[in-house]
Amino acid sequence: MKPIIAQWRETFFENWQFKLISLVIALILWATVSGRRDFVFTKVIAVEFMTTKGHLVMAQTSDRIRVRVSGPRNSLKAFMDSQNSQNLQIDISQLGVGIFDVDIPLNKIELPIGVKILGVRPNVIRIEVASDSRR
Repeated sequence: MKPIIAQWRETFFENWQFKLISLVIALILWATVSGRRDFVFTKVIAVEFMTTKGHLVMAQTSDRIRVRVSGPRNSLKAFMDSQNSQNLQIDISQLGVGIFDVDIPLNKIELPIGVKILGVRPNVIRIEVASDSRR
């Protein structure tokens, strides 16, 4: 009969190379899986259209968009709390007078590193631009 200490030593140090490799692989898998948890949030952002002098937006189908984003929790918290991403200004000064369908420019939405846009609703807003009669 072997002493208990000898049994433990044999259990831990027999094939130690394989056990070390297994431990490293397990740690890599654990770090990969635990670090990959992306969260999804939706944020409502106000839309403001910028026109030239003498033009006025008379009507628009929506004054807000819903942006669905995904990313790490800390980055999403920064995005949700950010005052910079509360309002989206879209320049329509080159359009003139009439009715237009304006695509929401996703590149104008300020995102922290690691956050990506999953979707925007609505992704097109119809606007009516008229001459400002007060001028």
